[in-house]
Amino acid sequence: MTASTLLLLDPTNDDGESGLELLDHTDRHVIALVLLSGPSARALRDFARSEDIDMATAGWQYLEQVADRLQLPPDHLLAMTAIGPSAATELADIAAANSLHRVLLPSSVQRYEPGLAELLAGCVRVPVLIASQFVGAA
Repeated sequence: MTASTLLLLDPTNDDGESGLELLDHTDRHVIALVLLSGPSARALRDFARSEDIDMATAGWQYLEQVADRLQLPPDHLLAMTAIGPSAATELADIAAANSLHRVLLPSSVQRYEPGLAELLAGCVRVPVLIASQFVGAA
């Protein structure tokens, strides 16, 4: 079984997809996660209202767009939505149920859920990376 890279997406903020920039050849299987609650879901809520659709549909439409841009083979990408009390809880639950290679977080996470990387690092035994830490570091 190939270990997965867990990738958190934030459609609300301009830097909410910055974790995508950290993907590389070592990421053979990606679990892309978008939250349907909390501050990062504001854009999805607005879109769902404007289109008169539910939040789950808005989340899946967003994930389909991301999947198209990633151009990964279908069996290399698992797209997921989650609704829960916090990003840390949702990510920890997914991490507990999957073999992970690493966790990639967008830069925006530092604004809407400070301390998430540290909390998650205490729950998983793989690197937890925030995209902003690597801007210009190549």
